[in-house]
Amino acid sequence: MDANNNAGVVENNNQQNQNTGADVQVPKTFDEMLKESNYQSEFDRKVQKSLDTAKAKWEAELEAKQSEADKLAKMKEDERKDYEIEKARKEKEEAEARLNAYELKEEAIKMANAPETQVDVSLLNLIDFRNIKAEQVEPTIKNIKKVFDSAVENEVNKRLKETTPKTVISQNNGGAKKSIPNVF
Repeated sequence: MDANNNAGVVENNNQQNQNTGADVQVPKTFDEMLKESNYQSEFDRKVQKSLDTAKAKWEAELEAKQSEADKLAKMKEDERKDYEIEKARKEKEEAEARLNAYELKEEAIKMANAPETQVDVSLLNLIDFRNIKAEQVEPTIKNIKKVFDSAVENEVNKRLKETTPKTVISQNNGGAKKSIPNVF
């Protein structure tokens, strides 16, 4: 919608509100809000901050690429090949680590849904799957379950714990003692 259509809609709404006598506040459009200096300055500040952040990120990426290119230019042919091979090996290892972490997490989800280790899957986010070994996953899940269940049980017990009502002993006409809970 362009500004003229927006103005027509707002004007039409204002006329309808005046006709019905309703005191309904029509929300301002974005352009109308920016006409106010405090909103405009806040908007400008946020846009500038966003642009500065993006520019810094782009400059850092460019600098990293330039330093990489300079480094490669200074190397001899065989050094460059060795460097490229080492770089490819590191990328391969990182990709394998991500894949292993993904597979471990999938196995952990299956374990978390098993009856003997039933635990909320969101608790698995506590585990760093990139740095854990496969043999450690099940004991870790069992430990998380144990700690979580204990915390839940403690909180439930704390909330269910009631204070013992105080009793007042009074004498009846017949001299018998009667226990009356002190409610007040």
